[in-house]
Amino acid sequence: MNPRYQKVLFVIPPFEFGSRIEGVSKVTKTPTMFLPGIGYLSEMLTKNKITNNVFDFRLGYTYSDLEEKIKNFKPDLVAVAIPSTYRRDLPFNIVKFLRQKELKNYDIVIGGPHVSLYGIESLNECNADYGIMFEGESPLLELCQGIHLSKIENLIYQNQNKWVSNSIRPFINDLDQVPFPHYEMFEKEKYTEESIPIITSRGCPYQCIFCTTGSMGKLYRSRSAENVVEELSFWYSKNRRVFDFLDDNFTLDKKRIYKIIDLIIEHNLTGLQLSTSNGVRADRTDRALLKRMREGGFSYICFGVESASNKVLKRIKKSGNIETMEEAIKNACELGYDVGLFFMVGHPEETPEDVEASMKLALKYPVAMAKFLNIIPYPGSELFNWIEEKGYFVGDWHKKLSFAMHLDNDPFFTTPEFPLEERKRILLKTAKIWRETKRRHVERNTAKKYGFLGKIIVRIAYQDRIYSYLWRNYNENDLFKKFVDKTLKLFGVHITHF
Repeated sequence: MNPRYQKVLFVIPPFEFGSRIEGVSKVTKTPTMFLPGIGYLSEMLTKNKITNNVFDFRLGYTYSDLEEKIKNFKPDLVAVAIPSTYRRDLPFNIVKFLRQKELKNYDIVIGGPHVSLYGIESLNECNADYGIMFEGESPLLELCQGIHLSKIENLIYQNQNKWVSNSIRPFINDLDQVPFPHYEMFEKEKYTEESIPIITSRGCPYQCIFCTTGSMGKLYRSRSAENVVEELSFWYSKNRRVFDFLDDNFTLDKKRIYKIIDLIIEHNLTGLQLSTSNGVRADRTDRALLKRMREGGFSYICFGVESASNKVLKRIKKSGNIETMEEAIKNACELGYDVGLFFMVGHPEETPEDVEASMKLALKYPVAMAKFLNIIPYPGSELFNWIEEKGYFVGDWHKKLSFAMHLDNDPFFTTPEFPLEERKRILLKTAKIWRETKRRHVERNTAKKYGFLGKIIVRIAYQDRIYSYLWRNYNENDLFKKFVDKTLKLFGVHITHF
């Protein structure tokens, strides 16, 4: 069998957003973290001796830089990531650029959650040669190795000028057989995010109506504790200590988490700073588990609360109750975690009073952050079908899926119990809750070091105009570092870390 492609260039598009939450109209660029999906694909090709490289627009590169990269690297396949439906115009514009005749000595494949969700429609939106749906490690490898196109499951390709979508292969059960990313093909020194992203499981068995199950399906599969700690040990040997677990259901199997912590301690991986910023289910934690996770190095944990109303939780099939969630929040705060909370605004049957209850819960405990998201009904979800059946959509939802996001004040739909103008009003109000929880968190931490002076500085920093300036000019992790440092110096105090 002759290989079809021997040099693959992965292209990661820019990601930009405007935020109603921060009250900043200017487009903001996010801190850059390794993209684990591309990391896994790159590692799979590397292990199978297929030359590959990564070009990441998020590092400040331009189309001219991409053109130069192509001329120097000379790929025969360019793989463009489409991380989300939101702002898919950005990767599609990259595909359009790649189609220029003076550049075209390669084929183009696209993949990611948007392709998994839309299938052939995503290929009709751009002029790529292939699309890969769902788990991409094996399909991409087989495409490069020269397997007949009709035999490559998960692949979308053209046959006699017609798109063909092959059958979907079973999800990978033994995730230990998938090599975890080393990110050797990434320009590691240029990434501003200190934490290494870790994914220890795939899939979600729950039935939440707003979820499409993403690109990893309903079947939950997890890596062994030994395999997870092997990845941590690899990075530990390279003096990396900060890790962010991005699983959808990291704590689903409590026994596995206990074993991971046992192995972390057994391997003497001290000084770790571990977080679950993607959120875990509160009903899959308890005080004993949270305590053990703290002992293993976890310090930041997020919970997907969605709503403080049991009526709403039942309606959206969250499979939990607010009493259990509140107990988890209380336990985590008492155990010294920085706690993040995620809520959604505008569920079916939700009322403004229900959101008021959610805001009250967000302010009840000393959490680090409570984020309220404008709910987005993705095609394929039960929520989308319900809205379409009821005729509740507002405006052009096709366009909104491309240009509206969870942080925007632009509702996708309305309901009799939650009219459009009320939704907009509540979204603006919840934005203030996010800022307030963050302000309280920063104030508490600063006051521990600098007392009353620190509290005053933080309150100054959170004044609207100053805060807007800081948000536009610094990424979130360093939002106040320079401001606080300079202000304290005026009082003869010097700090090296904030």
